[in-house]
This record gives sequence, structure tokens and C-alpha cells, in this order.
Amino acid sequence: MLTEVTLDGLWRFKGYKDQNGEEAGAHTLACPLEGWLLAEAPLTAHTNLMDNKLIPDPFKGCNEREVQWVSENEWWYRKEIDLTKETVNKDVVELYFGGLDTFATIWVNDIKVGEANNMFTPWRFHIKNAVKVGKNLIVIRFKPVCKVASDLEAQHKHKYACLCAENFSARPYVRKAQYSFGWDWGPNLPTAGIWRQAKIYAFNKARLGYVASEPVSVSQQIAKVKLTAEILAYHESELTVKFFLFGFGQRFGEEVRVKVSTGRNFAYYTFDVIKPKLWWPRGYGEPALYDAIVKVFSDAELLDEAMIKVGIRNIELVQEPDEEGKSFIFKINDQMVFCKGANWIPADSFLPKVNYRLYNELLNYAVEANFNMLRVWAGGVYEDDDFYDLCDALGIMVWQDFMYVCAGYPEEEWFLKEAEREAMEAILRLRRHPSIVVWCGNNENQWLHNVLWRHRDKMERLYGLAIYETLLAQICQSLDPTRPYRPSSPYGGEDAAGRQEGDRHNWEVWSQGFDYTSYLEDNSRLSRSSDGKHPQPWSYWKLTWKKRILHRILLLSSRMKSRQGV
Repeated sequence: MLTEVTLDGLWRFKGYKDQNGEEAGAHTLACPLEGWLLAEAPLTAHTNLMDNKLIPDPFKGCNEREVQWVSENEWWYRKEIDLTKETVNKDVVELYFGGLDTFATIWVNDIKVGEANNMFTPWRFHIKNAVKVGKNLIVIRFKPVCKVASDLEAQHKHKYACLCAENFSARPYVRKAQYSFGWDWGPNLPTAGIWRQAKIYAFNKARLGYVASEPVSVSQQIAKVKLTAEILAYHESELTVKFFLFGFGQRFGEEVRVKVSTGRNFAYYTFDVIKPKLWWPRGYGEPALYDAIVKVFSDAELLDEAMIKVGIRNIELVQEPDEEGKSFIFKINDQMVFCKGANWIPADSFLPKVNYRLYNELLNYAVEANFNMLRVWAGGVYEDDDFYDLCDALGIMVWQDFMYVCAGYPEEEWFLKEAEREAMEAILRLRRHPSIVVWCGNNENQWLHNVLWRHRDKMERLYGLAIYETLLAQICQSLDPTRPYRPSSPYGGEDAAGRQEGDRHNWEVWSQGFDYTSYLEDNSRLSRSSDGKHPQPWSYWKLTWKKRILHRILLLSSRMKSRQGV
């Protein structure tokens, strides 16, 4: 059976201003602990420093300015753990991080076991040859992300002379939450640290990875529901996978024999559910959820098991010519749905502070406001499973962006390879959630290129199209064909933000001084109020400063409205 050893809890950390921690031996067992402070994981360097009263609260007064030095340091973390003989002797001993922010190097007992370069993805390192029975030392170095980004920009700028990124021009070169370099709604606080759960997995033969459900076909009479199990195998073998689906007085079970090879494998089974209890968005019915269990065996030995919730529903994004242009209507279970909600940005600049309690509180505020859709904005992160589990249970639809926002992005092989891996991890993890109703390639990139960059910055074409219009579309079609994919938001019409088709971002109120009541006059197919900051037209600056401030205060919370089906 799978053994899990949690790495959450107390670590020690230390900053190296001159970025010379490795030269000083910080990764070694012999490193003295003088100057190393206690830190709680999951963590960021900023929150650890705040806990040790070494920096002020960055959200108070002008303290943001006083803590900029934090992101210029190299930050090191170390933790000692005890491992038993039973754990160390298993076929695979795997060091797992749900999220490392961002450029990290990892050592176990003085042995370098791997590196990370993407905040958005989990990382897995095989450490069997590095661990021992008894005490083991895990050490992680986080490089200053702004320096790494600037170095990458200098290295590749000959090809990408202008990627048009506001706030920090080098941000498109790194796969890190883009808001952390500053946005109109948040401060400039580039973080570093172990920002999601960390574990050691030890197992024989194989363990389960992602488990997902896919509604292949759905009607009121019968639904075909495909359960898929990712199997991470140590070596080639033949295993038995048992699938169970139950709920609302029904129970289904089946087992399949699968031949697996070393690495990532998939097993699946499709159930016929008679008269299924369907999942509905809020306001249209109950967000019904079944339970599914997957178990993997080697002969009679249970290797691993997992349980997920399953929502049975179908999705269609109807875009058909009409008298005004082209419709833009979400249909759930063949019923047109009126979408109303908001853009979702990260609930805190320091992501480890966002937990189930906070998610639950904020999402229930959305319920009280009669929202039935949230858009996970591309400048943030792919949220934790708790967020999507709650949306599933509350009947809140999710428009899920991929994390590319307000910039051009590199198209060289080194970047596309990481973009592909990131997208695969995101889809494999999140596709089980019925609340997610659409994938979207980026925030505002096509539109901004059409209306601004090609004129202001002489940017002849939009860098990143290979990602949004080809790579992501292909991966979504391959791994999750039941949901629609949109290359961008907004997207539709000649300027990518037309009122006659697609979705549109309303900037008139935020940028041009229109009264907030003019939102009621926006007759576009799916409209969002402003969620970013860009150069304003000249007429905006004719407003008095008091009126500009008043407008920004009134409109700080993004709103979404739709006239679908009208």
C-alpha cells in the first residue's frame, strides 16, 4: 500500500543577499544552523519574515516599498525527516511538491535530485538513491525570480524585442503568477517558497495519479460516464483496476486488467447510468454529485485507492448566426443558461494563506449575490482543488483561463515544451470537475494586440499565438473533448472584442469616465467589466481627479453580465 510522509509543518529558512548560498554550503549536512529561522510550510519568504517580525505588513501604508529587497534575495529552506526501513526499501521513493515558487533546486542528503522552473505545476523527484533509514535532510534553494526573468529577457530579447508586458517587462519569460509583479488591484510582491503541499510517496509497483470522470453522452434517460485513472508505474507489469460509481440509489462496479509500462499510464471504464441525476448550475436545479472510487491491485495486493465526486452533465457553447451577428450561449443539459458572476483573482497575494475556510467564505458570498459563474483570471493561478470542489457542490460554473495575461509570450521550443507540460498537468488535474464549463487560452492578448500593441509598440504579430491557437487547443481536444475551448477572452469580432459575437471586456466605465449605470446599456453577447489597467484615451484625463477616483472605487470589483438567450 502507498506510504505518505507529509513535509508540511516546520522548516528552517535563511536568505542570502549575495546569492551565494551554494558556495557557503547551505545545501549540505555540515552547514551550521546559525542564522536559520523557523518557517511554516506551505509558505512564502514574505510570510516567514513577517512571522519572525523581520518585515512589516506589506499591505499597510507604504510598507510595500520597504519589502522589495525580499524578492532580491536567494532563499533557502531545509527540513530533517525520519524515514523508516519499510519506507526506504519500497520500489519507489518519490519527493512530491504540489507547487514550488518558482526557480528551485532540490538536494536530499547533499545529493542534487532536481530543479523546478514553473510555479503552476507539481514536481516529482525520484529520491530512492538519496534517502536512508533514519534522519534525512531536504534542502531547497529559490533563486530571485526577477533576476532570472531579466536574464532570460536579455538572452532572448533579440528575437522578442517587445513582448509588451506592463509593470515588469520580463514577466512573460517565467511561468509564475503574473499578478505578483504588480497589477492594478494588487501590490508588487514577487514571492518565493513551497506554496502548496509537499510529501514523500513510497510505493511498490505503482500508485494512482489523477482520477477523472468524463460525461461521454448525457440525456435524461441514460448517460455514459467514463472514469479514467492515471497509473504511475515503477516497471512493466499487469495490474487490476477496479472502478466504482454510486449515488442516488444506484451502484456500479467493474474491474479491468491493464498492462502498464514504466511511467505514466491510463486505465478507464465507461458506465451506463440509467435515468441519471444530472448536475445543474445554480438557479437551474440541483448540482447533483455521485461518488467514484478507483482501486489498483497487483494480484490480491491493494496498491492504492482514490475517491472523487462526479457530476453528470453536458456542455454546449452555441455560436450560431443571428440577426445581430452570432450568438454566444452556454447550454447545460440542453438548456440555455443566463450567466451572471465575476472574475476571480487570487484571494491573497500570499497564496499559502488561502485555505478551505477562506474559499468557502468567499464562494458563499458569491452564492448570496446570486452568481452562477466565476472566471478564474489568467493573471493568477490554477486554484486549489478545494476551490473547484466547492464550485462543484454550490453549482457555480467556472470559466477557466490558462495563465497567460496581457502580454506576448515566447514561442521558442524551450518555452513551448514547458507550456505543453503545464497545460497537461492542469487539465489532467481539473477535468474531473463538472463546474468547469470552458477552457480559455489567455486574458486580452489578441484584443490588446489588435487595438494597441501593433500601433503603439509596432508589434507586427502577436507572440504566443502558437500557444493559444494551436498548442492549447490541441491538448484540450486530446485530454478533455467534452468542453469548449476559447483562444482568448475577449474573443470575437474584428477587434476580438465586438458586441456582435464572442465575449467582450467593457472598459468604458473604468477607462473613459462613463457612469457605472452604463453597464446596463452594454448589449454585447457576454460582457465583463474592466479587470486590468491600460493607457487611457485622452478624454479620460479631462475628468476631474475626484471623479476618476470615485469611478475606480465604485468599480474595483469586476462584474460579469450576459444577455444569453435574449
